[in-house]
Amino acid sequence: MAGGVLTFRGKASMLLFETTMDSLAGLIGIREAARRLGIHEESLRRIVRIGTLPARKLGGQWYIDKEQFNAFVATYDSKTGKRRRMI
Repeated sequence: MAGGVLTFRGKASMLLFETTMDSLAGLIGIREAARRLGIHEESLRRIVRIGTLPARKLGGQWYIDKEQFNAFVATYDSKTGKRRRMI
């Protein structure tokens, strides 16, 4: 990235970039997810580590499926750090 403009060195690079962007379309990053939950990023990483919220690592970054995140948000209480019981 030079001067804020993406440059590609061939068709293969462009294809790889498009494929990567398509695969990220249904995902949300840890930073954004933590911001939406109102908790620290490391707190969310801990939740992912213990398996409460499934995530996958792509290129060194953790990503959460948006549908799974929305389901988690519906039951998570950021004040207590626990999931609410659904009655």
